[in-house]
Amino acid sequence: MIVTCIFSLMSFNAVAQTDTPPKKHLLIYRTEQDARQRCPNDQIVWASTTTHRLYLPRDKHFAHTHGGYVCESEARALGYRGPTSHA
Repeated sequence: MIVTCIFSLMSFNAVAQTDTPPKKHLLIYRTEQDARQRCPNDQIVWASTTTHRLYLPRDKHFAHTHGGYVCESEARALGYRGPTSHA
């Protein structure tokens, strides 16, 4: 029984070491100006943190969901989806 417990612990440690690193978190800003300082050459969009959707300034959900202002390229790199700002 002791050998089984030791083997189980060794197996668990091996699995834990092979896990992928956690996903980076998106930098979310309370104001559009703060986001603009972070990425002056990128489109500023609204990111919904509950649905991982992006909204453009003319969208009715812009600044009306749980989330904040973000740099579009950073949000898309982390898997956020939504309309493209470049038509």
